[in-house]
Amino acid sequence: MVEKKYATLLEDKDVLRWYQNVSRGAQSTADVSLRGLGRFCSMTGISPHEVASMSEKQIVGLMLDYVTTLEKNGKAGSYIESCLKPIKSWLLFNGKEIKRRIKIRNTRATTTLRGERVPTQEELRKIFLSATKATRVSCVLMAQSGLRPEVLGDYLGNDGLRIGDIADIEISKDRVTFTNIPARIIVREEL
Repeated sequence: MVEKKYATLLEDKDVLRWYQNVSRGAQSTADVSLRGLGRFCSMTGISPHEVASMSEKQIVGLMLDYVTTLEKNGKAGSYIESCLKPIKSWLLFNGKEIKRRIKIRNTRATTTLRGERVPTQEELRKIFLSATKATRVSCVLMAQSGLRPEVLGDYLGNDGLRIGDIADIEISKDRVTFTNIPARIIVREEL
């Protein structure tokens, strides 16, 4: 889902072609990449075409300044690394490959996972009781089976887990039974 402030970038035919090319791999990656390129251009005050027309030395200088700014703003190394990917993708699309290494501190540190823990039974109960019936089903499936959100519904909401994906379920006119407990859930390749 492209944010309004970055959608204007798609008015440029070359940016649109790049975006469509990236989306052939995954729509979510294309949207994240467009936002990333948009943030970089906004922060530097330079258009995507201006970036693509610069020398490698100028681009690397801009990217180093960008990394420094993000570090000063307290961003995690893994986040900063992900911010450079859309820029490199845009440049590669324009026939420019950045070969110089841009060092980023702590790219493997999982700062966002620090302090994360499994919710208690009481916390799960509160989550379940505060949710709608449909949301409860999603929460239960993720909490009790380990399914990821993408299995329950894809990025655009066009596909997701179906009753037919539950291998051990039997549905008759007035009853639902399981031939095996816990039931096996078949996660289709496209999910």
